[in-house]
Amino acid sequence: MHYLLFYEVADDYLARRAEFRDAHLEKAWKASEHGELVLGGALQDPVDGAILLFKGDSPEVAEKFARTDPYVTSGLVKRWHVREWKTVAGEDSATPIRPNALAGETTPSVSSSNNGTIARMWRGRATAEESHAYIEHVTVKVFPALAAIDGHKGAYLLRRAVGGATQDEEIEFVVLTLWDSMEAVRRFAGDTPDKAVVEPEARAVLSSFDDLVTHFEVVHRSELLGRD
Repeated sequence: MHYLLFYEVADDYLARRAEFRDAHLEKAWKASEHGELVLGGALQDPVDGAILLFKGDSPEVAEKFARTDPYVTSGLVKRWHVREWKTVAGEDSATPIRPNALAGETTPSVSSSNNGTIARMWRGRATAEESHAYIEHVTVKVFPALAAIDGHKGAYLLRRAVGGATQDEEIEFVVLTLWDSMEAVRRFAGDTPDKAVVEPEARAVLSSFDDLVTHFEVVHRSELLGRD
């Protein structure tokens, strides 16, 4: 989901901003690198506020940022509040809604009910030699363990070869798991669901992997019907 953090700045904001700007920007760019802050900046003409767009599972992602932002703790921001923003159009929208013709809803053979399903996506890489060990780890240990968690709805392990001519070939893996809610995700990942769960056995054979995962709300799913 997307959340907007609104800042109302103090009268002396422009006069004092330089003192705290580097610390504020450092915090903002770290939040961006962690996949939390999407965009942020001051309003212009007049400079009387700022708006920051966050992505996360709850408004806490924006509230936590504001509570420790140097602009807030120094008094440069005199008021702030967070609003959930339901984004429905655009490539990065959280809950995309397309016209019926584009979504295929006029075609009887296509169903589109997600019932709140959450897709959790994570990426990692291994050498071609170690890739077989990772596949065995995921399919023999991880996926059976996930099946025992209440709210788990299935999983996919995807792979593709990367590199080659100019560098050693590696295998990139995408692990896609499906859950009936974010609460179900937390049963697996804990209180910080955006943090990747990478077991020691996986770390031992992966050459690189994402520290964070991405969550998507499944809004549409096409299913093939039986054919004569």
